[in-house]
Amino acid sequence: MKILWLTHRDPLNPKAGGAERIAEAVSTRLGLFGDEITIFAPKFKGAKNEEEINGYRIIRTGGIISSHLTLPFYLLKENFDIVIADLGHAIPWISPRVMKKKLVVHFLHLHRRSLPGQVNSFLAFVISAIERCYFLLYPTTKFVTISKTSLSDLTEKIGINSKNCTIIRPGVNSELYFSRSKTEQPSLIYFGGMREYKRPYEVLYVFKRLMRIFPNISLTLVGSGPPMAKMIDISEKLQISPRINFKGRISSEELSRLVGSSWLNIHTSITEGWGISIIEAASAGTPTVGYDVPGVTESIESEMNGIKVKDGDRDALYKAAKRILAEPKPWWASSLEVANKYSWDRAAEEWHEVLKSEIETKKHRQHMLC
Repeated sequence: MKILWLTHRDPLNPKAGGAERIAEAVSTRLGLFGDEITIFAPKFKGAKNEEEINGYRIIRTGGIISSHLTLPFYLLKENFDIVIADLGHAIPWISPRVMKKKLVVHFLHLHRRSLPGQVNSFLAFVISAIERCYFLLYPTTKFVTISKTSLSDLTEKIGINSKNCTIIRPGVNSELYFSRSKTEQPSLIYFGGMREYKRPYEVLYVFKRLMRIFPNISLTLVGSGPPMAKMIDISEKLQISPRINFKGRISSEELSRLVGSSWLNIHTSITEGWGISIIEAASAGTPTVGYDVPGVTESIESEMNGIKVKDGDRDALYKAAKRILAEPKPWWASSLEVANKYSWDRAAEEWHEVLKSEIETKKHRQHMLC
C-alpha cells in the first residue's frame, strides 16, 4: 500500500508529542509489511522540505494553515492508495474528503477539554465548534482512535457512528524503556509535557509534602514550554528548588535512563487520549500516580502500574505517592507486567489491517456502483 499520513507536526518537529510518536512508531513498522509511507506536515524552522528516516518519507510545506492549501496540489501530483488524516491538533484535513480520496481519520482526544489556558476564549470557541462538525465533514469515514474514552468522545459528544470506529491502542518501545537500577534514595519524575492543560504545577505541591516524609527525595522535571517560568517561580516560593532537577528538552535515550532509574512517575493532566508516557514508565518498571481523567483512567491499571485518584484531589495524589514510595518494589514488578501487554508491532499490524480493509471496501463499493 502507498500511504499518506497527514499531520500538523512531523516526528522530527521540536514540538512533537504523543500524536507524532504514534505516527513515527507505526510508520516505521508499516514498512515491514511492504507499505510505502509518506508523512505530510507543515515546515518548522531549520527543517528540510523533504527527507527519509526510518523507512518512511517526510514532506514539509507551508505553515499550519497554508499546508492545507498546498495539500490538494500534492494529492493531484502523487497517487496514494489511502490517506490518514490525523486530528491530533484539531484542525481537520478537508481536501482528501472533498477530492474523494480513500481516507481514514486518526482521533486522539477531545481538544475542548485541553484548550483553557492554551488559547484565548475566541479561538477555543472556534476549535470546539470545528470539533462538533467532524460528523458532517467525515460522515461515513473510518475513525481510528486510541482508548475507550476517546471512542466515547467520538460517538457521544461528536456524533460519529460507532460502526465506523476502531480502537488501536499505542504500543511501547521496550528496547528504549526497560527495567534499570533505581536510585539509592526515593526519586520522582515528571515527563508528561509542559503545557497548561497538563498541570505540571501540581507535582511541586505534592513533592513539597513528600519531602517531609522522605528527607532525601528528589524530583526530575523533563520538558520545556510556557509553564516552565511559573514552575521555577513556584518551586522557589515553596523552597524546594535545590531538590529539583530541571532537565528541559532531552534526548530519548537520556529520558529513558531517567525514567528507568526513578521510583515513581507523576501524571497530572486534565485529559489524555491514552497516556503514552504512563506505559513508557511502566515498561521501565516505574509506576505512576495520576488524576483519574479521560485516557489516564485506562493507562493506569489500579494496584498494578500505579494509583489513580479523584481529579483535582491533591491530598489523595500525595497519599498515593507516599504509599508507593514506602514499599516500591512490588509496584516496580507489577508495572512491568502491565507494559508487556502493549506493543508497537501489534499496533502497526492492526493499522495495516484497517487500512487494507478500507481500501478493499472502497474498491468493492466502486465495483457495485459500476
